[in-house]
Amino acid sequence: MSKYNMSTKTFQYSNNYQLESGQSLQGFTLAYQTWGTLNKEKDNVIWICHALTANADAEEWWPGIIGSGKIFDPAKHFIVCANILGSCYGSTGPLSINPATGKPFFHSFPKLTVRDLVGSLDLLRKDLGVEQIHTLIGGSLGGQQAIEWTVSAPDLIKHLIVVASNSVSSPWGIAFRESQRLAIEADPTWKEPRPSAGTEGLKAARAIALLSYRNYTTYSQTQKETGDEKTDDFKAASYQRYQGDKLVKRFNAFSYYTLSKIMDSHNVGRGRGGVEQALAGIKAKTLAVGITSDLLFPASESKYTAEHVPGATYEEINSLYGHDGFLIEVPKLTLAIQNFYNRTTNKPKVGLFGLGCVGQGFYELAQKQNPSITPDKIVVKDALKARKVDTHRISFDKQEVLQDAATDLVVEVIDNSKEAFEIVRTALKAGKKVVTANKKMVVENLAELLTLQEKNNTSLLYEAGVCASIPIVRAIDSYFYKEPISAIRGLCNGTSNYILSQLYNKGWDYATALKESQKLGFAEADPTLDVESYDALYKLIILALHGFGLIVKPEQVFNYGISNISVDDIQYAKGHGYKIRQVAQVYKLANNKVGLWVVPQFVAANDPLYNVENEFNGLTVEAEHSGTQFFSGKGAGSYPTGAAVLADVHASLDGFKYRYEKYKTNKELSLSNAIEVEVYVRASERVLSEINLKDKKHAKGTDYATGKLSLAQLIDLKPLLTNEKVFLASLPFSIATNERAGVETRLKKSYI
Repeated sequence: MSKYNMSTKTFQYSNNYQLESGQSLQGFTLAYQTWGTLNKEKDNVIWICHALTANADAEEWWPGIIGSGKIFDPAKHFIVCANILGSCYGSTGPLSINPATGKPFFHSFPKLTVRDLVGSLDLLRKDLGVEQIHTLIGGSLGGQQAIEWTVSAPDLIKHLIVVASNSVSSPWGIAFRESQRLAIEADPTWKEPRPSAGTEGLKAARAIALLSYRNYTTYSQTQKETGDEKTDDFKAASYQRYQGDKLVKRFNAFSYYTLSKIMDSHNVGRGRGGVEQALAGIKAKTLAVGITSDLLFPASESKYTAEHVPGATYEEINSLYGHDGFLIEVPKLTLAIQNFYNRTTNKPKVGLFGLGCVGQGFYELAQKQNPSITPDKIVVKDALKARKVDTHRISFDKQEVLQDAATDLVVEVIDNSKEAFEIVRTALKAGKKVVTANKKMVVENLAELLTLQEKNNTSLLYEAGVCASIPIVRAIDSYFYKEPISAIRGLCNGTSNYILSQLYNKGWDYATALKESQKLGFAEADPTLDVESYDALYKLIILALHGFGLIVKPEQVFNYGISNISVDDIQYAKGHGYKIRQVAQVYKLANNKVGLWVVPQFVAANDPLYNVENEFNGLTVEAEHSGTQFFSGKGAGSYPTGAAVLADVHASLDGFKYRYEKYKTNKELSLSNAIEVEVYVRASERVLSEINLKDKKHAKGTDYATGKLSLAQLIDLKPLLTNEKVFLASLPFSIATNERAGVETRLKKSYI
């Protein structure tokens, strides 16, 4: 008995034990060791499965894993390791007595599979009174047992850790083991019924095995000669012989032959519809660890396991020691296990709806930056579409996420605003946290979404739906939540800004710029929401809610797009030292009024928006005490928007909620469309005559005019402007100081 309360025992099974081959054992014995004590709740069990020639004393052959202060501490855990059937360390094997003959089995020992090993271990588990295994861990053959056990009893295992192993024996591994068995069979004594039969063959088999356990680099480093004069008796040769001699002192050819055959049999997909289907049924939180230099069980096999076990984590240990790295690199393995426990203990369960541009970006970034929040289930519609995602995560049933009580957070990034609202509403009613990128859905249902959050004590975040990589909503809602804001103005549609940048900088026409934007993934196949400024309008309404406390309907706000722009308009801009940008703006006016609109606008060189190019967004926030602050960042693309979703997910899981302070305290501010805007209008003479421009200026022989129109007039004129394909843009302006004092509402030119 050690200081860790370790004990060695045997388990006797006296009934007939049916094997997968159809053969049977008339009872069997398992030698096993335990460390620590089973607690009252019976939930502190660590079960270690050993590799080919190991025994039940895991503390000896896996040093650093078990002990006080180690990853598996007997003071906290009840640790079990049993010597497997077929081995020669106290369990029933080929040298055991065959009850039918009264003599050792030798060559007549029945054929075993990994499933037979697992079945015997499970009988021991029941005898010990273990009802749940907190962690089942194994490397190599031990890992094969652990995977098979978890597949066969998915509710038994809470955590599965598989190191340098696989889910199905590879042809490469089988070939190595067959070569070893051929070496044993080549020993003239192998067929003799005595314990020492095949000893020389076993030495050769071990030498062959070592070539797969290590690699070229390890031999070069550890067995390299120091001089150049040798012609014989090389270190590498003597090392092979030494290892063979070492093994035969503690093992026998019969057990080696039997266990190598057992490894060949490993295939969790046998009789279960294939490997992937079998792995998909695993419920345990799983860690698969690969060794970079492993030749026998390449890291790709561990990664394959992780990719097909739901929610599994993959870790890779960089080691020079090949397959033996799982026994040698204990500090690195311990760190991987500890990180795994840390992640799984607090790991939230995330469901994702939609795997388009934004969804794919979020998924990939989550895997790179924080695998613990990688979506467990991703609900999509198109079953035939190829996707760069772990297939076991894909679902076609939204209820699999919405009705799952364990799902903590729902991420919604689909296009259809009505379907999105049903998903979001259902999730909020269930008390789940929600992150969305669908600004149209948010705007169409603002009042109800605010009520749902309050009523169900949960949160809805939508930063990604406003300015992608710029955290503007959080800045306004949290930083400026008490400070009055005078204006929010800027570019919040990266697609339109990219198109306008190409028209100005490269001389492209609108159609060419749009096509390139679609090619780069900035614009959808139907770009209407972006280029007709609806996308920017929805974003502006959200900013008006957080910045001014207003709930505004889209039809109350004038918005106009860029699709009718021509090279003539670009030339006009250049001739006056301007650039054209699609600008969304909201201003606090006199008499507690607020005006907001979205139009193409000429901006001068001293305007902060002048130098915001390509797919970037840029916004200014003018606060009463802080002055004007400028924000800029990428506003389109898979990763910029996906990064914003990821940031919202982190914030939501950390308990962040929008304050909505301006909305809760707003009792006076209301929308006004009385404000006048000085505009540039390019249209036919007939259309220009139908537009009642105030202070109209129209040079003879030109197809454009300038003048003033109120926002209310612009709303009324929009059908005409749209039908006649008119290009309209506002001229540079700012709100005069005296307007805010309530003297007169007017616009004057600025940034000129």
